[in-house]
Amino acid sequence: MAHNVLTVIYDGECGICEALKHQVQARDAHGCLRFVAYQTAELGALVPGLTASQAGRAVMVVRPDGRTWRGARAVIAALEHLPGIWGKIGAVGAIPAMSWLAGSAYRLVAARRATISRCLGLIQCRVTPARRT
Repeated sequence: MAHNVLTVIYDGECGICEALKHQVQARDAHGCLRFVAYQTAELGALVPGLTASQAGRAVMVVRPDGRTWRGARAVIAALEHLPGIWGKIGAVGAIPAMSWLAGSAYRLVAARRATISRCLGLIQCRVTPARRT
């Protein structure tokens, strides 16, 4: 594996995550990103102390030097790492105001990912909906 490849730890049982992974892989002509489903990963080897519970809450990107990002910031970091227009989209997403908006959108989608996956005809997420009290 090249020294500049980012590792993307994602939910392999989430329809949205799987669909987006395939879209990004199709645009990653240089192999800049390596995708690993947290359900099958050696999490401690990727990020010391990382648990499946933590990895299941948000996508994570890990640099070879160990630096990590989570959630929307991880998506932005992955896009920034791609060549061409996708890298430029990632750079725009890294602007503080855009990053804040992306974070809000990420949390909104993440909280409803099982429903969104079902509505889009994607694989069903195994996320247990939080109970409202």
